[in-house]
Amino acid sequence: MLQLICLPLLATTWYVRPDGGTRYSTNAKNGQCDGQEDAPYPGSGTNRHCAFNDVRLLWQDGSWVASGSPFPAWGWVIKGGDTVILRGSIGTGVSYRVGWSNPSSCIDSKVSTKQTQARGVCGDPYGSGMPPPPSGTPEHHTRILGENYQSCHAASAKTQLHGGFGVFGVVNMGGSSFVDLACLDITDFSSCGRMGQKNGCNTNTGSLTDFATNGIVWNSSSTNDSVKDVRVHGLASAGMLGPTGDGVVMDHIDVIGNASSGWNTDLGNKTTGTGRLLVTNYNISWNGCAEEYPLVHPLPYGDCTDDNSGGYGDGFGTATVSSDPGWQVHFDQGVVSNNTQDGLDALHITGPGSSMTVTRTLAYGNMGQQVKIGGSKGTLQHNVIFTNCNALRQKVPGTPEGYNERLSDFCRAADTGLVFTVGDGSTTTFTDNVIYSASRTGIEVDVNGSCKTSTCLIQQERNVFIGFKNDAANGYPNGGSGEYSNPMYLEEAAKAYANPGSSFDHNTTYHANARWRCPAVGLHEKDAHCGDPHLANESWPIYGHVDVTPTQSAANATSSGTVDGMPAQDKTRPSRAKQVALASLDIAVLGVAGWIGWRRRKAR
Repeated sequence: MLQLICLPLLATTWYVRPDGGTRYSTNAKNGQCDGQEDAPYPGSGTNRHCAFNDVRLLWQDGSWVASGSPFPAWGWVIKGGDTVILRGSIGTGVSYRVGWSNPSSCIDSKVSTKQTQARGVCGDPYGSGMPPPPSGTPEHHTRILGENYQSCHAASAKTQLHGGFGVFGVVNMGGSSFVDLACLDITDFSSCGRMGQKNGCNTNTGSLTDFATNGIVWNSSSTNDSVKDVRVHGLASAGMLGPTGDGVVMDHIDVIGNASSGWNTDLGNKTTGTGRLLVTNYNISWNGCAEEYPLVHPLPYGDCTDDNSGGYGDGFGTATVSSDPGWQVHFDQGVVSNNTQDGLDALHITGPGSSMTVTRTLAYGNMGQQVKIGGSKGTLQHNVIFTNCNALRQKVPGTPEGYNERLSDFCRAADTGLVFTVGDGSTTTFTDNVIYSASRTGIEVDVNGSCKTSTCLIQQERNVFIGFKNDAANGYPNGGSGEYSNPMYLEEAAKAYANPGSSFDHNTTYHANARWRCPAVGLHEKDAHCGDPHLANESWPIYGHVDVTPTQSAANATSSGTVDGMPAQDKTRPSRAKQVALASLDIAVLGVAGWIGWRRRKAR
């Protein structure tokens, strides 16, 4: 008896390059190339073995497309597990358009035939972006790669996709699983914004501005995807929109200068993320500001808005929706700065098993809180945080003149630098962090649900807090309180510090508000150091940040004797020098000594 053996379909590699040709299909029989060879169109013939010349030919064959048109007119020509290589980069002046080719119709104004329509859905410019790629498998991911994907940290190495004429999302990952995006620059060619900007985007079909609303769109059924060496910037709304499902990993991702927000995970449909999300080596900065086009300034971010001027401005923000199953979010080794609302706002990550973890992150200059941690389990570890929420009041060198003239909601939410929560059945971890604060309150500890049992725990160890005066000299134009920053505010959350299993010890507090007692005996603080931690620069940065590397004075400190009248430290615990070294760990690795603007180019 004949036995049938099912073999997996062989994966195909597809190519797009500027010197390729049009796509051949049963609808487009004069198409020049099949897209399956890394070669230019030879100059004559149809259905030749050569690359496509337009990224849109991967999901559209060049024939007339209306809403609901079937394949091959619309829909990916690739299958799950295939690889796409996009040739060309910013460095070589290559950029591929996503969306309509012209603002008024689906017909090229120079040609009367429908065959050369505008590479989008007729009548629907907003839905003419990249459709969700076909899902791969655990063994064979679908891959969409810029040509330099093997070495692509540099901005100039990335392959650019620019959305235009009202497209809602340049890249749509909603529902796609086991898909890899790498070595891409995602943007638009407009400086307009859709969140209260003076230079607003025209959204009327027929007279559209050449803009894209969002860079990458997600939903909670997007699972096991990876994003590596991708920069998302200059969009008219969010750099990324929507939550993720389980197993999504992002590495070396920049989300910068988007007019509404950096990553708004709220799709507005009462859903939120689930499963594991890991974001590493990231920069989320200057969101709430529109990026210039063309670029002129080193920091090309202007026309900034906040929630008082029709804007939003979170670097990362979530929906107020409980996850089920939980969403475990982890941001590691990155920078979040100069966003016009909060930096990383995960206060609303809730639901059983949900958590927010922030490690090895530099946060500064955000107009609200720098970091907000919710969830049933929160972790803040090895971070450096400056609560300079008045930074964008200043004339920051490199920005356009008047970039901040419509900003007003500085130091929102009671002028608190960062927030984390405690709750029953969980242990919140706040260890090895450096906090510089001129805010009225440096750290606010809230309750997630309730903190009424002995299972509500906090581990707060080896942190360094340096307070500065809340006054005009430090950024508060109306004078502020005139007092040093209060290290912590907590009411119901104080219960956690009294519970067996909690720890509040080996922290350094320097220049605290006069009403703060060091050690905080009422919170059962132990082995506190109430003096100078001897960091390299202990001045207040009104904008930007300073060097918090431990100095030789810190290195020479020992764990014996008394400091500022405090009892000798427990020699089984790290010395004060070790505390400071741990707290400032990995700052050199972050590479945050300066922020340099870069240039994007139109395709030649």
